[in-house]
Amino acid sequence: MHTSAWYATCFYLSSANMEIKKYVKEDFERYFGGDPNNVNMVGCLYNEATENTVTRAWIATTLWTLISTTSICTFLKLAHMIMKKLNKTTDKMSRKTCKQQIELLRALIVQTVIPIFVSFLPCLICYYSPAFNLDLGRPINYVEVIALGAFAFCDPVAIVICLPVFRKRVMCWEKQRKRDVLSKIAETTAT
Repeated sequence: MHTSAWYATCFYLSSANMEIKKYVKEDFERYFGGDPNNVNMVGCLYNEATENTVTRAWIATTLWTLISTTSICTFLKLAHMIMKKLNKTTDKMSRKTCKQQIELLRALIVQTVIPIFVSFLPCLICYYSPAFNLDLGRPINYVEVIALGAFAFCDPVAIVICLPVFRKRVMCWEKQRKRDVLSKIAETTAT
């Protein structure tokens, strides 16, 4: 449903009409070396356009914000429901299981927060910066590409850091501890 709503908003409300393509033509040809009339694009024009184009732009941007916010709110609601369920079943679980469930929930929260800062907030900035005439320039493209590239690295690293079982395995603490125990046993038997 999320994807369908997103697609419908892009296709019906923000597909670039001739007015938008004419508006971006000069810059598009300079930066990309092509004609915007030969390219499918999504675009919003908030100023210097007809009332219909401006209204479509604001409706599309508002819907994008609502769709994105709904997914974030869904993550938060699910995390809250999981916490309530864990609190209800805590007395039925062993201490070790309860601790592991809390660690898994912490990892889930971290996995939710990373996309909020890497994907959601930059998208909101990109949605609204043209509406309020904030020129972020081309460097914002490079920053976002780096952030999205770093996401693939940060997500598993966050899980490794949050879950002690993985952290011990990756850091080889378990092997080191076994070696230390074996060397202590060898020292004890030797004396």
